[in-house]
Formats: sequence, structure tokens, C-alpha cells
Amino acid sequence: MILKEGARKTLAFAGCGFWLASSFMPFFGGLAKHQVQCRGRSFTGDFDDCFNDYIPLLELSAPLFVLAGLYIFMRLAFAIWSPEPGNRRMRWRLAPKDYHTGYAALAVMGGLWAFWRAALYPLDGVTAPFMGFWLGFAIWFLAGAWCAWQAGADEASSRT
Repeated sequence: MILKEGARKTLAFAGCGFWLASSFMPFFGGLAKHQVQCRGRSFTGDFDDCFNDYIPLLELSAPLFVLAGLYIFMRLAFAIWSPEPGNRRMRWRLAPKDYHTGYAALAVMGGLWAFWRAALYPLDGVTAPFMGFWLGFAIWFLAGAWCAWQAGADEASSRT
């Protein structure tokens, strides 16, 4: 086990914080993208992506969807970051009692998803915090994938 159990539990909770904060990224990140893409433009009277009356209903309702999926994400976060079942000294109520190789694969997919979300932003100082957030979330996922893979390797070696 490469990380102490308390650090793993802290990282699992940090992932839940990332998950909750990600619900605000479509709205605030979209505003930042709009600000960068429409900088210096003026209204011409024609249809223009910078000047429309779009109401961001899905972006404003994203926090509700994220709250609805929080328990499922917490189960995933704790499954990814929990130590192998034989080495647990703390209570891991949200972690499964056994290991499955799919946890590392799900974490890799989550990391790729977060990298993709970061790549959607144009390079600019206004969008840098949003890109940094998504890159941090991707690193969290990929580090969790590595820990989940290590836990699976340790459990497999203890069976033989």
C-alpha cells in the first residue's frame, strides 16, 4: 500500500468535492468561454453566437443532477481509493468488500472524460482556472486508477 489509509480517505472525499464543483463548470465555464470568444465584437443586427437570448436551463439545473448522482459517485470514489480489503484498518462503508478490475478502468475513463472537458476551453487567462479544475480532476481520476490497479495487483498476489 503506497498511501496511508487516512490520505486515501481524504483523497476519496476530495473527489466528491471535485464532483460537486463540476456542476458549476458548465455555467461559469461557459460564461468564460463566451467572454473569450466574443471579446471585442459588437452587435451587427444579424444572427450571431455572441449576441443571442439563450437561457442556460440545463447549465443551471446541473447542480441538481450532480446531487442526485452524488451517492453513486461516492461509491466509485471510495472503491477507487480504498486499500485492498485485507489491509483496511479504518471503516470504509462506501467501499466494496472486494476488488474488481473494472474500478481502475472506470477511473481511467473518468480521467479521459476530464481531460476532454479541459480541452474544450480556449487557451486564455480567463479560462485557465476552469482548465486547471478539469486537469486537476483528471489527475485525481488517473491517480485513483493507479491506486485501484495497485490494490488489485496486491489482492491478486495475496491469493496465490
